[in-house]
Amino acid sequence: MTKQSMKEYVYQTVKAAIYKQKLAPGQKLVENEISESLSISRTPIRQAFSKLQEEGFLTISPNKGAHVINPTVDEISEAFTHRKQLELLASNNIMEWITTDDIAKLKELNQLEKESYQQSDFLAYMDMNKAFHSTLIEGCNNRFLKNNTIKMINQTHIYLALYDHFYHNISHQKKDTRGSNEHQMLVNYLIHQDQSSFSSLLATHISTTIDEYKTRVKSFHQARDLFS
Repeated sequence: MTKQSMKEYVYQTVKAAIYKQKLAPGQKLVENEISESLSISRTPIRQAFSKLQEEGFLTISPNKGAHVINPTVDEISEAFTHRKQLELLASNNIMEWITTDDIAKLKELNQLEKESYQQSDFLAYMDMNKAFHSTLIEGCNNRFLKNNTIKMINQTHIYLALYDHFYHNISHQKKDTRGSNEHQMLVNYLIHQDQSSFSSLLATHISTTIDEYKTRVKSFHQARDLFS
């Protein structure tokens, strides 16, 4: 495996482990342990960690190394509040640009989200969820607003990955359909050109997520175990 492919392998493995709740918030990732497990130098590992830091998955500090992000409840609340403000602003003229093709895409994404949930595929589930919300601001003509909104959508989805009850619900055969049901309602409001109801539900949809973080149960592993 080349150095570049090793970097990608480490990047994808750690990213997937965070999404699958195999690494705890705040958990340290020890370069030496991963290096020994893969029999490689620490250079591609550092490069992978740097990419994960840029995307918001890790924090890297001098003399402390790399850690999975460990946001406080206040930080999570502030992030979702900021995302809500941006997403509402970026979609406040959605009725002016939304097309039948856009609506068809949103319907397809919501269906794929439901299917990935039923198939216990959290990575696909998160991808479809991000794509759905990103599509809602696709027509925003302010590139700074649009880019910042996408950045916050991505960051809050990392928080979702850290504390979501996806695997707990699946293992206990519970069905969490609030998200997909509300997505369908959002699509219906778009079809009927109801901006007021759309914006109101979108605000509630994002806000409700905050309260769902307070009683999460997680199971985690050591970073070195990912590569053995």
